[in-house]
Amino acid sequence: MDALLLAAPSHAAPAGGSFWDPVAATWPLMALLGAGCLLLTIGFVVWLVLQPDEPEQDTTPLVDKAVDGDRGRAALIRRRLDADSGRADVSDPELR
Repeated sequence: MDALLLAAPSHAAPAGGSFWDPVAATWPLMALLGAGCLLLTIGFVVWLVLQPDEPEQDTTPLVDKAVDGDRGRAALIRRRLDADSGRADVSDPELR
């Protein structure tokens, strides 16, 4: 078999053919596409291997700040839900 067959749009199909009728493609084109995929795959694997496991800077203060903010918001929501259900005093302006 000298030609590789690929699906082609209807304008490339023979008369009366449908969208899925095959059209001939060349082996050099397939080799070029395969080489490109192989090159990109190898480059991606090398990039993944060279990435550092941990960030260069210490992110502990940033994480602690985010956790404290989330806990504060969660406590406020909990107090608002308690106030809405009548389990807490609604006189606090923050709860209204």
